Amino acid sequence: MIAKKTVIQDIKLADFPEEIDEQNNIKVYGETSWENQLAVLSHYLHNNDCIESKESKREVIYAIREFLEQKKESKKEEITDEYVTKVAEDPTAYGLFSDFFNVPFPDPKKPKFTFIDLFAGMGGFRLAMQAQGGKCVFSSEWNKYAQKTYLANFGEMPFGDITKEITKSYIPRNFDVLCAGFPCQPFSIAGVSKKKSLGRETGFKDKTQGTLFFDVADIISRHRPKAFFLENVKNLMSHDKGNTFKVIKGTLEELRCSLHYLVMDGQTYVPQHRERIMIVGFNRNKEQFVA
Repeated sequence: MIAKKTVIQDIKLADFPEEIDEQNNIKVYGETSWENQLAVLSHYLHNNDCIESKESKREVIYAIREFLEQKKESKKEEITDEYVTKVAEDPTAYGLFSDFFNVPFPDPKKPKFTFIDLFAGMGGFRLAMQAQGGKCVFSSEWNKYAQKTYLANFGEMPFGDITKEITKSYIPRNFDVLCAGFPCQPFSIAGVSKKKSLGRETGFKDKTQGTLFFDVADIISRHRPKAFFLENVKNLMSHDKGNTFKVIKGTLEELRCSLHYLVMDGQTYVPQHRERIMIVGFNRNKEQFVA
């Protein structure tokens, strides 16, 4: 039976080779389309209990089939639908995907809560949450070099542009905490100065990065997690004479979230002044979050 055609199913692993270096770090070469397919596969391997729709399951099965086709030793070897389905049901039982688990920073064995990692970078937020017993069930990052580093660190390729509906569709329906260090360049002192010198808009008027906060708010509104944890530069509070933060604060409070924020200096933890605003919110309609 031919699987339903999707964007992901147009990709062939043979066109985007995979190479494993001596330290078992995974290096992936290719276009965004391949990175998205790898994101589907690696997210499933780490969170196969989070696949909720038949369409997502079909995409996973197709990605596994293509992976197995690339890895088979002989062209005559047949990869049957029955075998692929069995692998999809329990992927860790076949020892085919060990490279996705032999990583420096694996998931906690007994997680206390779940979270999603937006604007994930190389995984700093994830390290902190995993240290507290959190298990990441979705990650997103659009920089291809950061994606590769994240994959090497955690065995999981982040999905790409979080402003796209196709990317948002992969977020599990239920999770406990949303984490997001949304881009700071439109609000930071250095970023604002540079953009103004180039005649570019800053803050929310920056159409590339300035409106990404509203994608975060959209995801909070759709999924209603128990809590969220946002991080940005301290200038977020004073940008545009305080109007920017007023909009952010009002948007989050409209979502019926209790809001707490504090500017902290990272010099206690790293050898530099690194002042950042931390914004934490709790869903008033859900039970008290306890990790």
